[in-house]
Amino acid sequence: MTFLASLIEPEALNLIALLGVVFIGLPHGAMDGALAAHFGWLNRPSKAVLFLLSYIGLALLVVGSWMVAPVLIFVGFLGISLLHFGRGDSTSNDAGQERIESVARGGLVIAGISQAHRTEVNEVFLTLVGSSTTMIWVFLDIMLVITLFSMMEVLVFKQRKERLGFVVEMILLSTLFILAAPLVGFAIYFCFVHSFRHFSNMKTTLSPTISKFRVTQTTLVFSLLTWGAGLLVFSQQSASIGFEPALLRVVFIGLAALTVPHMILIDGILEHESPRKTLA
Repeated sequence: MTFLASLIEPEALNLIALLGVVFIGLPHGAMDGALAAHFGWLNRPSKAVLFLLSYIGLALLVVGSWMVAPVLIFVGFLGISLLHFGRGDSTSNDAGQERIESVARGGLVIAGISQAHRTEVNEVFLTLVGSSTTMIWVFLDIMLVITLFSMMEVLVFKQRKERLGFVVEMILLSTLFILAAPLVGFAIYFCFVHSFRHFSNMKTTLSPTISKFRVTQTTLVFSLLTWGAGLLVFSQQSASIGFEPALLRVVFIGLAALTVPHMILIDGILEHESPRKTLA
């Protein structure tokens, strides 16, 4: 088998997808350090320490909660991810319309990928939660219906040009999610749609207050810390449960842990600073 042929094997594609999430997608969250500098929290040691302890503490709380109630925490993670992804992609200015569009867009990612590949995705879910996935699918079935209704509502309130852009993006993403393996489809969206928009919007937000060097510096430091912690956990997990299951658990439980403080910063604190959401 040639090297190129080996790369298109399902196992290899899944590995590439997970590594893409780790090395392309996760650094978009590592820009939270630059955002802390934007807020002035890194200018004083006491505030910097408080920020770091709060951020790490919230992440550890999510991990600890996952160990106690994996299904419940995973459903919660899917729910907040749906809202976070959708909110980052939404183009509506009206608050009510933005919420509906956020559900439509985020629902396509979370419920769409899952429903398009139920068997494969269920295997991933089983690896992540280690028990019955019935509650997860009940949530996803409900969200699929809500997503479809939300999409129809968006088509009603969008103006002609914005409506066309919404339809085109939904069709392109739907095609990707149907044709690509679930982990590959998610990785492409997470790395090249969600993260790209986040990087672009963060540049606009941070450029008036922080130098490019400072942004790069803090993002690199936070990325290295995240990768280091993940590698340590992965080395322990892989020895007991195997390479791929360990990688899946480290990536997605890590995503869940980091998403909570990330959302508090992006969708909470920054939202109150700005007249409208500015980041993905």
